[in-house]
Amino acid sequence: IPMIDLHREKPVPGSLTHTLSRHRALILSPIKNDLFALALDNTRGQGGMFELLLSRSRARKYAAMGKPDVNGNWTVFAQAFRVMHPMNPSTLRRNDRLYTTKLMGEHAQDAGGPYRESFDTYCQELQSTMLSLFVRTANGRGAVGMNREKWVLNPAATSRTELEMLAFVGKLMGIAIRSKEYLALNIPSIIWKLLAGDTPTIDDLEAVDVSIVNSLKKVVDAEGTDAENFAYVYCLTFATMSSDLREVELLPGGAEKEVTYENRTDYRDRVIQYRLHEFDRQAAAVRAGLATIVPIDLLNLFTWEQLEEMVCGKAEIDVALLKSVTEYSSCDPNDQHVQFFWQVMDEFNNEERSALIRFAWGRSRLPLTAAGFSQRFKIQNLEKHPADAHLPEAHTCFFSLDLPRYSTLDITRERLRYVIFNCTAIDGDDTSTGMQVAAMGWEDA
Repeated sequence: IPMIDLHREKPVPGSLTHTLSRHRALILSPIKNDLFALALDNTRGQGGMFELLLSRSRARKYAAMGKPDVNGNWTVFAQAFRVMHPMNPSTLRRNDRLYTTKLMGEHAQDAGGPYRESFDTYCQELQSTMLSLFVRTANGRGAVGMNREKWVLNPAATSRTELEMLAFVGKLMGIAIRSKEYLALNIPSIIWKLLAGDTPTIDDLEAVDVSIVNSLKKVVDAEGTDAENFAYVYCLTFATMSSDLREVELLPGGAEKEVTYENRTDYRDRVIQYRLHEFDRQAAAVRAGLATIVPIDLLNLFTWEQLEEMVCGKAEIDVALLKSVTEYSSCDPNDQHVQFFWQVMDEFNNEERSALIRFAWGRSRLPLTAAGFSQRFKIQNLEKHPADAHLPEAHTCFFSLDLPRYSTLDITRERLRYVIFNCTAIDGDDTSTGMQVAAMGWEDA
């Protein structure tokens, strides 16, 4: 493999590079993982951590205006982009923490928790209307088919600033690959394939827009129509809707060109061709950023699923894995309130489990294996009386949960649900550093 030219993004059909890329799923993981790990080590940058000031109040006040931050000035993601994107990429090619986070106006001293929280905040903003870089899948907007919760690149994100921000998304993906600080991004196969240098298919299109695929099938089948009445029944022109809901002509003057019985298959092919490639420019920008952090050529050896796992870990929270890396302080796993906690975790859906992990650790996804945990999860007693009147507390820097001795399962469930969705601020460090950061102000400019 080291002797094969993997540099070509679109290798010549029939070449050894093309064959290897097409059959990437057959390459044994230990072989390509070792090659990739060696390449990561050989390209690792030097240098220490830097400070990153982030204002979540600034982002929230702008979000209240209901406009996407297209110029990259207001969101937490944009604040990080303005500082980190101009840096020499070698500064970002590290396997440990890159920066010390200062959350302006919040009593937080960063020993790991605010750092992890910043990455989760980037992902939340990217997958919202606060930024213009991603849009919800058509299946999500229509509440049909698969991947309703996922987001695709916005084909309308074409300004210089938006493309630079997409390159920064690629850099964040590379940082996640190196540091194992996984990004909570919900992106479908059609995008991951583009990032991995693979070729999307109509199945990938159907996975994000089942309606258009079904419509095209009906157009080609043309059941109950013929050359005389087809155009009257379907009333189509050579134009289609993009993923960001713009009408796009499939050929010059396409909005005026009628789809007929005779050219209906040409219409179908053009729609599919456009929809499979509408993200190419945005994906190229993400890949360009990714290439500054990791050896991009070697991604030709990995499937899109493997790339997704390298960047995002696993979205599903494995309770058994979490339990296996848990230690207890001033309590015992057989204590009733601790058993209540684990019973609630078993009952929670994955969104709730993920929210609890973020409450306790500042990140919403777990490492893939027990060996990947840099810290063990700690449950310790919160000695408050009466216990049922108090909420749990968390120390995100230390992956620690202080749990009151709740008297019932229902109270445990209710208190946990409340904190994971209502108590997400990291605002309890009354240290000199925490007070200095708080003094910077909960500001809006």
